[in-house]
Amino acid sequence: MKRILRFYYCAEGLERTFENLILKIALSSYEKSCYCDADRLCRIIEEKTELNKLWNYLDGIIPALSQEERASLEEYAKMRCGIKRLGAEGVKRIRRAVVKFGRRARRLGDFAKGAELVGKYYCLMCV
Repeated sequence: MKRILRFYYCAEGLERTFENLILKIALSSYEKSCYCDADRLCRIIEEKTELNKLWNYLDGIIPALSQEERASLEEYAKMRCGIKRLGAEGVKRIRRAVVKFGRRARRLGDFAKGAELVGKYYCLMCV
């Protein structure tokens, strides 16, 4: 769940990475006629589309939560350590927000390809 939330809150950085990669491949294949570059571009654009579908689904859920819950989810998504360091109240607040998000994200399984891609590109999501 944390990876999905980090993806939602850090999608802009991943988007820039995709755009730069697409531009690099397109410009490098300008001088040569190579079908392999076209195939790479198509695969990258397909992956970007799958991630966009997942992000749009999440964007339909997260804004409907309260401001406090959204702040808790963002804090949790951007944490580099465990939540135990926050103390009892902090842990309780974050767990409550994550559970509420999980209840609302019932169709998350429909976006399995997008979730798999989040795992693939997780290291590119900056905090």
